[in-house]
This record gives sequence, structure tokens and C-alpha cells, in this order.
Amino acid sequence: MVYFYSKIMNLFDIIPGNYFSLFAGKNRAVYLESLLVLYNLLESEESYIKKSDFIKTLKDKAKDIESFTYEDEEFDATQDDALLLNTLSGKTSFIVRRLEETGWIDIMMDPDTFEEGIILPQYSIIILKAFKDIISDEESPYVGFVHSTYSELKLEDEEQDDLMYSTLVRCYETTKKLKVELITISHSIRIFQNRLSKLFDTNRVLHDYFDVYKNKISDRYYHPLKTFDSVTKFKRPIIKILDKWLSTGEIRNKLIAQGMINSPNSDKKDVESDVIEKINYITDTYEKLNATINSIDKENNAYTKSSTNKILYLNNNDKTIKGYLENIMKIYARNINSNSTRNVTTILSKMQDSIYFYEQGYINSDSLTLPILRKIREEGVPMEIFDYDGDPSDLLNDFLDQTSSIYTDDKVYGFMLEAFGDKEEIGVADIPLVNFDALICLILAIIKKDDENCFYYVEQVDRSRIHTGGYIVPNFKFIRKE
Repeated sequence: MVYFYSKIMNLFDIIPGNYFSLFAGKNRAVYLESLLVLYNLLESEESYIKKSDFIKTLKDKAKDIESFTYEDEEFDATQDDALLLNTLSGKTSFIVRRLEETGWIDIMMDPDTFEEGIILPQYSIIILKAFKDIISDEESPYVGFVHSTYSELKLEDEEQDDLMYSTLVRCYETTKKLKVELITISHSIRIFQNRLSKLFDTNRVLHDYFDVYKNKISDRYYHPLKTFDSVTKFKRPIIKILDKWLSTGEIRNKLIAQGMINSPNSDKKDVESDVIEKINYITDTYEKLNATINSIDKENNAYTKSSTNKILYLNNNDKTIKGYLENIMKIYARNINSNSTRNVTTILSKMQDSIYFYEQGYINSDSLTLPILRKIREEGVPMEIFDYDGDPSDLLNDFLDQTSSIYTDDKVYGFMLEAFGDKEEIGVADIPLVNFDALICLILAIIKKDDENCFYYVEQVDRSRIHTGGYIVPNFKFIRKE
């Protein structure tokens, strides 16, 4: 704990104390846009950026500069200065000055031309890259961590040249990134699972699953780890190569010698320990990865099952008094999740005002003839209420299992066989969605595309939506396997 704390203290020794103060006021969006414009200039071609060029680019590209205000800014200015600051040039110059004061940039003078230039500290470049990655809409391609580790180790094992130690270091770093990637997938699935409890509309559930989770998590990260970048496929070859490097004295001495060149001031025993530690880290990680991926499989299946059951529940609400009460409870729960005390109080008040009690009677054929016989409905025997001693979650799991058993693999594949008929390829519009059961079968047919028994491939044609059978579904096509 002391070591971790000292690292944090070193971080704040590097970054200025007012570094993030730009994002505490009303102009935070303007400052962020200005910094991203600067990072784009740095990324495109500029190793040295003139201050005048940056200000000119800000005026041309930063859309929110005009909305910049001085309410939260601390500065001393005369009346004439204030008028000047309210111009576009004044605002951009002030923004650059604030970026310098807070440590995001440095201003330096070119000794030859006497022009002012902008340079960024290393920590600013790292943080701005993280900002851009977070807000970017572009889908970066999947990085095959497992395959790249295998390829590099296999090539280096065959060549055994002077880059063996460098290859080991790269594979070590790639393995650490792979672990972080798997943790990210696991946490992302849990985020969607947690969000599901706050959704009360079928289309929102479908949008969250197909448009967001499937595209950005499942297809982009989870699917590759189960197919072309499979841990199961490459784990044993990776471990075999590393075991060979560790057990062969000649190769191990070569790794130590190369490590000594990279760290000339290090002791030979320290370098040897470093080599052994890196090899053991990679092999131990790959030995445990299957358990991690199995855990992710369970979380993915649980989210898929929960989404299906939520859709079933939302679409099967009846229109009886029970159904209306469920709708009232859903609106009540939605407002509780919004943390709005006023809304909840209003709903409870309206519920109280709208509840009335009536005496209910009925007539039949005997009521229209004389003598009139009045009848009173007798009270029936109430249903017995018993205490359940077991785990309440078992009842819920039994209910979910019974519901899921309705849509078996045979039913889903039978539905798709009927949809295919004699065709080798069909679009989602060719599948008749005559009822809600058909929609659920279609959803499960897409989810089961990676199963061993699946007889078709599923491809997304584009990001458009198809209106079919009263539902809006993504534009998929289904191709029969040979």
C-alpha cells in the first residue's frame, strides 16, 4: 500500500495541481474541443506547431468557440480589454493562454524566426489520446492478441536471432493487454446486464442488445476470441515454445545476453530472473485464460437469457387489472431509478386519488322474472399461503428455465428450416413474423449462429432497419452452410 501511494504522489508531482481545472467550469466543452484540435494537428503532420497556426485552426474548426464565456474564468482586464476578449480572436488567444497556465501545453520561441510554437508534454499527449479513444465513433479493428503472440514466438523460435529478448518483451506486454481486454469484456457485459433492469420498453431492450451490445462488444471482441483468435487453438503452441526457451540452456543464455545489452547496468542474475518471470507470466496467464473465458461465456449467456425473458415479459403483459397494476409499478420503478423525489411523490398522490371502491353486483335470466330473487355471491375459500423455506432465487431460476425450455434448439432450427425452404440464402424480410413467438425464434436464431449444430451463417448486410410483421429488426441475411 505504501508503494502504491508513493506512485500516486509521483504522478501529481509530474502533473500540475490545476491541470484538470479547465473541466470544472462552463467552458469545459470548449477547452476539450480545443485540445482535440491541437492533438489532431500533432497526429496529422506537425512535430512543431506554430502558435499562430493553432489559433487560426481553432477559429476555423472549433464550433463552440463563440459560446465561450468568462463567468468562471479568473482574469483582470480593463473595459477595453473586456471588449477585445469578446471577439473571436480574443477568445482563442485567451484559451491558448489558459492551456499554457494549467500545464497542458508549453510555449517556446524559435531562436531563428522568433516565432512562438506549441509543444505538448508527454503526459498531455497520453491523456489526449485517451480522450479521443473514449469519444471516437470509429470502430477500431480487433487486435488479435493471441494470434500475434503465437506468430511472433513461432517466427522467433525458427530464426533464433538477436531479437529474441525483444520478442519476449513484446509478447509479455501483449499478454498483459489481453488480460485487460478480457476484464473489459466481462465488465462491459455486467454493465449491460445491470442496465437491463432499468429498461421498460421492448424496442429499448432490442436496441441495447442488437445495436449496442452485439455490435460493440459481442461481434467486436467476444466473437473473435471464440473463433479466429481462439485461446484454445493457440494456447498449447505458445506454452510449448516458451517451455522450450526456458528449459534449453543455449536459448536461455542467449535471452540473458540480449537482456544484458538492453539493460547494461543490470546484474546478470537480475536479468535471468526477469526472463524467467516474463516466460512464467505468459504461460501461467494462458493456463488460466480458459477459466476466464468460461466465466465470460456464462455472463454472456446470462445477459442473452435475461434479455429474452425481459422481451417476453414486456410483450405478454395482459390488459386485466393485474396488467394495469404492473404498468403502474413499472412507471413507479422508472421514476425511482431517475432519483426524482418530486416525480415519485406526484405518482403516489395520483394513485391515491384514483383509487375508488364500488359494490359489485350481477344479473342473470332469473333477475328479469318475478319473483325477484336476490342472490349474494358467497365468499370462496382463500388460497393457502405457505412459507417457502428454500432459497428464493431457486424459484426465479425454475421460472426462467421453464420459460426458456419453450424455445428449444429443435424449435429454433425447425423455424429456420421452414423459413429457408429450398433456398440457399434468405434475408430477414423473407422470414414471416406472424406472431411474437416467431420474433423470439428469429432473435435466438441469430444468437445461436456460432453453435456447432447451426446449419447456417449470419451476416449483417448494413446498418439499416427492416420493417416486417409489425417489428423493426436489423438487416441480416442467412446463408445455408455447405
